[in-house]
Amino acid sequence: MKKFKVFVRGENFLVNVDDVKKKLGFYTTRFVEAQDEEAAEYAVMDMLRGDLAEQVLNDRSDSPMMYAEKVEELDSFAGFPVPGTGFSFYTDKEEED
Repeated sequence: MKKFKVFVRGENFLVNVDDVKKKLGFYTTRFVEAQDEEAAEYAVMDMLRGDLAEQVLNDRSDSPMMYAEKVEELDSFAGFPVPGTGFSFYTDKEEED
């Protein structure tokens, strides 16, 4: 199996922040083993859906979105926090208006 580093951008995530519903976006990096870039992207998206499932409050008509901004094959995971943790959240543009 090949090793991949996947940088993901999320947007339109309605979450509860200090008892206030806010739309946020995020950036995060995850590391996975997969057969190819496409499989790595799918694996990371599934991982993130699981990580965020209990926090996301969106209606089905206003779904959040995630995009693999960069998928990079690595020689090894040495020095990387596998599978990766944390999110860098930001206020979604719609929320600022």
